[in-house]
Amino acid sequence: MSIKTILVPTDFSEHAKRAFERAYDLATQLGAKVYLLHVQMESSLRIAIKEGLLGENSTDEVIREAVAQLIAQRFSQALSGVDRSLVEIEHTTRRGDPCGATIAYAQEIGADLVVVGRRGTGLIEEMRVAVIGSVTEGLIRKSPCPVMVVRREH
Repeated sequence: MSIKTILVPTDFSEHAKRAFERAYDLATQLGAKVYLLHVQMESSLRIAIKEGLLGENSTDEVIREAVAQLIAQRFSQALSGVDRSLVEIEHTTRRGDPCGATIAYAQEIGADLVVVGRRGTGLIEEMRVAVIGSVTEGLIRKSPCPVMVVRREH
């Protein structure tokens, strides 16, 4: 099996950062291209409120632009420590359910591997995944290609 296309879904967390680092290292060794995907599942208004971007006179357009700038800034931070001359990296944002949107994007780009971070450790996290599921667990079950899960401690 040849790995030339690696997809890394990100929520810009530390877990996702570690997954991206592993994917980048792997892509360097294999000569693969990395696709970094952020899926926005909440509305722009919710994100603006949560991130403190909402002003007194903010219009819908201003809120959407502020959220787009925040996401662009986070992509920039995620990519700031890597040598892009060694690995071709493309980043994009989609809206919707993170698991479903990631699977659709993996099919769209013909991903050979999905590299994803695993949140949390221990019994409580295992029970939560078993009861209500998670994006990582959903990707493992439904991905059109192999999924590599990067644990927090790696």
